[in-house]
Amino acid sequence: MDKKLSKEELIDLIDSLNPKIKKSLKNTHYQDRNDLEQEIKLKIIESYEKIAAIEAPNFEEFLSDFLTKQNR
Repeated sequence: MDKKLSKEELIDLIDSLNPKIKKSLKNTHYQDRNDLEQEIKLKIIESYEKIAAIEAPNFEEFLSDFLTKQNR
């Protein structure tokens, strides 16, 4: 992942998931829904930050490393 999402893009992502979140919240008690909704959104943000922090090699780097190891 070369580019992290901006705050606005992350908010748009969460907004696009909002209908699914709301639908899933119908399975919980009414008084717990707001807290659970906030927790779900927080977990989405935390998960995105973990994924965005991973630095994976691009294809050329991976191939070069693989071929170097094969020639040993």
